[in-house]
Amino acid sequence: DLLSSIPAHTRRTVATSTRTMAEEEELPPCEWAGEFDDGYPTGEGTMTFPSGDTFAGSYERIGDTSLRQGPGKYTFAAGGFYEGEYSDGKKSGEGGVMVFPDGGRYEGAFAADAMEGEGVYTYPNGDVYSGMYAAGLKEGSGSYFFKASASTYMGDWAAGEFAEGEWILRDGSTYKGVFAGGQPSGEGTYTWATTGAVQSGTWRPDGVFVGGAIVAGV
Repeated sequence: DLLSSIPAHTRRTVATSTRTMAEEEELPPCEWAGEFDDGYPTGEGTMTFPSGDTFAGSYERIGDTSLRQGPGKYTFAAGGFYEGEYSDGKKSGEGGVMVFPDGGRYEGAFAADAMEGEGVYTYPNGDVYSGMYAAGLKEGSGSYFFKASASTYMGDWAAGEFAEGEWILRDGSTYKGVFAGGQPSGEGTYTWATTGAVQSGTWRPDGVFVGGAIVAGV
């Protein structure tokens, strides 16, 4: 979202500027409906930005700027919103809700404006990820449900990708092993739900599974 820090203003507008190559270009003013502290937005109110975005919540003056603090709701003119806690102008804390213009929805923890910690992300197509995030990416333990195939990844994630764990298929059959780029990689084991039979093997670089003997289920 725009303008997490608000410089000096005139009356009910907040003058903003951007500096590029030592030249200053004036931008359209923001509109603040609320109280001021010596020319700085403070306390509860509503800020309307040039883009049409709005923020309803509290600002706190810190030195020569004002920052969003505590609970608030930022609504994007293009669609979607964030509702939750702010710390020093950034989305932070537990229990935040972020709805994206495409209809995606995240509920969970934030830190420094990014998804951080435990949360649930529901995608527009009905897929659902539930688990841990770090710096906005899936990281650590989590599960991903694919609505179209009714299958689920459960296990460990790294840098936003499924790394190792169990792939549970629609019929209850499972594959356990290492993954890369969303696909099985290296060694792994299939277990068939209908028979309980088990087969271990290795994935070749060309995507072919070289399986060993199939062991009958008990």
